[in-house]
Amino acid sequence: MPVCGHCESFHPSGASLAANTGLCLAFLDEDGLPKMADLYADASECPKFVPLDRIRTKTSEFMSTDRNLRLARGFDEK
Repeated sequence: MPVCGHCESFHPSGASLAANTGLCLAFLDEDGLPKMADLYADASECPKFVPLDRIRTKTSEFMSTDRNLRLARGFDEK
């Protein structure tokens, strides 16, 4: 089952690594603001879901350069 956190449009919100919420940039409201999304929400019905190519869990060398970096908990290497 794909989850929102595995989508290229999902960005974690805030600095807390334990937060389960983020922003979905695929869906914008009338003011152009992104929709709030849950990290583990089911994305199997989402028409704009684009899976990440790779999720890295060894973050030390990729902290500032990798746009696919996910600091959220619960992700494994693919």
